[in-house]
Amino acid sequence: MRYTISPDAAFAAVEDGAVVLHMGTKRYYSLNETGTFVWRRLEDGLEEADIAAQMVGEYDVGSDEAEIAVAGLLGELVEENLICIAES
Repeated sequence: MRYTISPDAAFAAVEDGAVVLHMGTKRYYSLNETGTFVWRRLEDGLEEADIAAQMVGEYDVGSDEAEIAVAGLLGELVEENLICIAES
């Protein structure tokens, strides 16, 4: 599945992660290092499976763990309207 970043989301990298501001609600969200890794891949237009595969190569995690972590974060980002499911 492919996602797009909401036009209402403003991203800024900080030490050890990033913050995302939802411009509509004015709520801030923090991303740790791996969350920032996922966000950057979303910016590159990668699909969920590809992000998980790259996470396995970058971090000391197995593919099942990476898939679960990526899916969980993407679900939270969708729930907060920071990303959207891309139309085919």
